[in-house]
Order: sequence, then structure tokens, then C-alpha cells
Amino acid sequence: MGGRIQSHLEDSITAFGRFIRQAGFDIGTGEIMNAIHAVETVGVSRKDDFQSALRSTLITTHKEMDLFNEAFELYWRNPDKIENVADILRKLYESRLAQAEIESMSRQKPKTLKEMGSLREQNKSGEESLDEEYQLLMYSRDEILKQKDFANYNDDEIKEAKLILERFVWDFGQRFNRRMKTGKKPHRLDFKRTFRKNMFPDQDFIQLMWSEKKSKPRPIVMLCDVSASMESYTKMLLHFMHTFSGLNRRVESFIFGTQLTRITKYFKDRNVDTAIRKLSRNVEDWSGGTRIGDAVEKFNYHWARRVLSQGAVVIVISDGWDTGKTELLSREIERLQKSCHRLIWLNPNLGYDGYQPITQGIQTILPHVDEFLPVHNLKSLMDLGKVLANLDKSGRRRIISPMVAVS
Repeated sequence: MGGRIQSHLEDSITAFGRFIRQAGFDIGTGEIMNAIHAVETVGVSRKDDFQSALRSTLITTHKEMDLFNEAFELYWRNPDKIENVADILRKLYESRLAQAEIESMSRQKPKTLKEMGSLREQNKSGEESLDEEYQLLMYSRDEILKQKDFANYNDDEIKEAKLILERFVWDFGQRFNRRMKTGKKPHRLDFKRTFRKNMFPDQDFIQLMWSEKKSKPRPIVMLCDVSASMESYTKMLLHFMHTFSGLNRRVESFIFGTQLTRITKYFKDRNVDTAIRKLSRNVEDWSGGTRIGDAVEKFNYHWARRVLSQGAVVIVISDGWDTGKTELLSREIERLQKSCHRLIWLNPNLGYDGYQPITQGIQTILPHVDEFLPVHNLKSLMDLGKVLANLDKSGRRRIISPMVAVS
């Protein structure tokens, strides 16, 4: 479509902008004009391009994305016959509420079911206002996925969860080195730059120039248990490790069962499904037994000097079921903890109510762990992100689970 967009399509985009503004989106004339110019650029020959052009100009946060997509589908099916915005909002409300009820029933949480039942009764009574309906429409599938246990994910939910992880703002912590760079805040006076800046005799004030230490993201080393007891979590955890590798070039990845295997090279492939297929073909140590001590010993002797430099953070992902020698595990996990900046242990079982870490392997590892955290759903991974971001804001601290006393 060359030249200026046709008049009737321009009017339709304007009407659509007004429609979603009534639905609660914070947009004005400027956003609508931007949408028209965007459509001029991409054209209307492909629906996906047309929808993306409108979405990128009319919404400002990913929280509104699901609602926008549904409003787009309902509106552009036949925009000339839309008579009442409340009718469209009611359709959106019913579809989102139905989806919420289905997801809540699958989770079998009475509290949520009670809340969903209450919302359904309010819908039947017809007493809720348009604003209340809009608030219910903002109910996001993302929130369901964040709380759902990884063991219950299907393939589609794994892909959606990976997108959520990629959108999350990850802070891997910063490691400061001795080299300095130009800074804005008072930290250390840069004498050379200060003298050069104040060489003019007619200056009334002296302008001070500052320098600060250079920093870069801390290296991350991940060791993931892929034994039989972890089978229901393995696929999602590999997706998580692949996401980490894509966001931080200083990530080293290993898997272990009865032996240790470095898999960093496989995660250089941007397609996670391709990377996992290559892994499954080349790694034999899947869904077998677990000898954590042997795996950590191999890591300490063959990999520690290569990957634990520059203050690396080590993340061990395991349920703690160990069939190896306790003495070996205790010695090697202590050595690992002393070699890294922080040792974080992620245990999927920690997310279950009433879980007690009383197995011999867990009792052996816990005294040498700085952070002991769950890893059973998306929320627990995002909590891990917060822990990583704040590691350098406090001194080294050893966290032992309050549910068990370790002798």
C-alpha cells in the first residue's frame, strides 16, 4: 500500500483507538496518529504485521498485551457492527473468566475456586460496573503460570514460561574491578580531568571530575541434577538454563547424575528445542541414579580453576537424593563453597508445604550452602533473580532452612 493510508482505514484505526480507550487503555490523539503512521509503513497485507503495528503504538506495558490482543480480534472481525463497547467488554470478560475458572480447577485450590465462583455470581447479577469488569479483564494468564508447578506444565506452557523469563529484568549482580572509568557521582576524585576542566582563569567555580570502578556481571555457574528423581522438572529447568545463557555470556552450564557433563556449548544454539535435542543425543546420563559427591569432585578437579575465577556464583539445582559416599560429598561441597563467591542451592521439593529436608544428602550439603531456595515454579525463579541482584549488598551469609536443624 503506497502513499498515504486510505481514508476509510484511517477512520477505522481512529475508531479502534477510541474503542480501546473506553475499555481503559491510557491513549490519546498522539498514540492514534502514531498507529496510523505505523500502519502506513508496514501495510495491511499481513494481519500479524498490522496487529503488531497497532500493539507497539497503542500499549505501553506487557501487562496490557493479552487484553489488547483479545480486543483486536473481536473488533476487527467486523468493526462496522460494533454498537456498544460494553457488549465487547462483556464478551472479553466472559472469555477471561472462563479461562480463569478452568485453570483454577486444574490447580485444585479451594480459595481460588471460591473467588472465581464469586466473580461468576456477580457476572450473572449484572450489577458490576464497567470499571470492575475491566479490572477483571486484567487477570493475566502469566499469573497462573507463575504459581503453577513445573511438574504440571505441558509443552505450550513451557514455551510461554520461557517468554516470561526472557521478559523478566534479570540482574546477575556486579563485580567491581580495580580499573576506573569516568563517573558522575562522587566516589574518587579524578585529578587529571579536574585540572584540565579548570584551566581557564576566568572561572568562578571549580568543577570537580569523578571516577568510579568498572564493573561487569558476575559469572554464573549452574550444575543441574538430571537424575530420575528430577525427571518431571528437567525440561523446564533446561529451558531456564538456556535463557540464562542467552542473557549473560558469562554463564557456564553443567548437568549431572552419576557423572558430570559440561553443556555450555549446546546452549550457544538460540533455539532451545534444537539445543535440548542435541543434548539428548550426546548425553547418556539421563534419568538414572545420583552421585552428587562424584559430580562435584569432578567439577572441583577439572573445571573449578577455569570457570570460578572473578567471583563466580555457583547455582546447584537438585532435590538432594544422593546414592554416593557421604564423606566425599561433604568434603567436595565444602571445597566448592570456599572456591566461589556464593553457593546457592535450588531444590524443587522445597516448594511443597510440609517438606522436611531430612535425607542424608541434604543434611550433608546444607551446612555449606549460602542460600537454600525453592525452584518449583516461575515465581521461585523470579525470587532467585532478586537474590542474585542483592548478593553484593550484604556480606556473605549462610542460610539454613528453618524447617530442620543441621548438626
